[in-house]
Amino acid sequence: MTRTALRLGGIAAVVAVGITALAGCGAASSPDESGGDGKVTLTFANADPAETWAKAIEGFQKANPDITVKQLNIPYAQYTSTINQRMAGGGGDIDLMVVDAGGAVADWATRGFLADISDLKDAATKAAVSEDMVTSREYKGKLYALETWTTSQFLYYNADVLKKAGIEPPSSDPTKPWTYEQLTAAAQKIKDAGAAEYPFLFDQWDSYYQLQMVGRSAGGGDGIDADGKVDFDNPGWQKALSWYHGLFESGLSPRGITNDKNGALFQTGKAGFIVSGPWGVSVAEAGKVAYGVAPAPYFEGGEKATSTDSWAVAVSAKSKKQDAAKKFLEYLTIDPEGNAKSAEVAGITPTNKEAYAAYAEKMSAVGGEATARFGEILQYQLENNAVHRPAVLGYSVFEPGAGQMFSDIRNGSDPMDRAKQADKDIAEQISRLK
Repeated sequence: MTRTALRLGGIAAVVAVGITALAGCGAASSPDESGGDGKVTLTFANADPAETWAKAIEGFQKANPDITVKQLNIPYAQYTSTINQRMAGGGGDIDLMVVDAGGAVADWATRGFLADISDLKDAATKAAVSEDMVTSREYKGKLYALETWTTSQFLYYNADVLKKAGIEPPSSDPTKPWTYEQLTAAAQKIKDAGAAEYPFLFDQWDSYYQLQMVGRSAGGGDGIDADGKVDFDNPGWQKALSWYHGLFESGLSPRGITNDKNGALFQTGKAGFIVSGPWGVSVAEAGKVAYGVAPAPYFEGGEKATSTDSWAVAVSAKSKKQDAAKKFLEYLTIDPEGNAKSAEVAGITPTNKEAYAAYAEKMSAVGGEATARFGEILQYQLENNAVHRPAVLGYSVFEPGAGQMFSDIRNGSDPMDRAKQADKDIAEQISRLK
């Protein structure tokens, strides 16, 4: 997501989660507590506007009249601290909660916040677009959450800008993405021709969610291994970080532009290229620019990698209504109708095969020729190139530490020196949490 929240009016970004030395796992499902009339009320904690989940809740309650779902909408900035406080204090009557990708599952499972839902794995895997959408939310062999939505990355381009600069547009064939080298050369042509004020944009500057794929493609791995060792100064990440640094040094990408402005710059015809998620189609359509959609780039000779993931939903290990909570979770993810409703307001990609197929068909038709292969690109990348954020303990400090490093490099810091400092600083923070 991510950070998906920045594109969805408060929908998930990377949830920063604290870690303690507590070792635990989800409690076994217990009989549901209900009122004397047999009715159950569930509290669903999330960091989204209430309307995001309203259609799914309405559909679930219609099919399950004895279960009421009440939302606990927590502002994104306070979401992590609120969940930590409530769960550490006994659960705060929370029955389900959204959990972002990466180490959030590992952190919260270790603290005993999340129930083990491994009994849903087979059904979830059968229903999902790809198996790794399910397995990426496992920790130490147990499943703790299920993704309601997913994402991928695309290279959007302004066809008029490219024509003015004499550039042949990139192919929309998902098996033939441009390289970052080709993208850089094309951005330089746009600059030299004065065809656009901003030759190239990332939708989210300095975001590990979006830049992880750049490091992976360059051969640098995730920047942190399964044991929590941070390594941004390896040759692969240095290649990626030097390329990122060079975009701003050369003027191909702008300094001083915040993430909330990038979509608008492309939408208004001021940019030649932007790497963005599925929501980029809606952004381009709203601006009525002549645009095209191509697969995400990769480094020549490197791994084809595309960032993915979004919110997942978990059952609280401390809930006394776990059977009802799991029923709602199944509706949001395994049931195609419920999964489609969960993604409808957000306008993001559902994870259920049937819901996904309908979404992909609809999105491919939105922009005529410009989006004709959108669904094909998305499907191919989800099945072949998807890069999940690392599910490691310490991710809660790793992700913001990486973001600060990216920001400093964007603003002129030497990639090698800053990477070495990041390795040291993040490692020290992780060690204090263990």
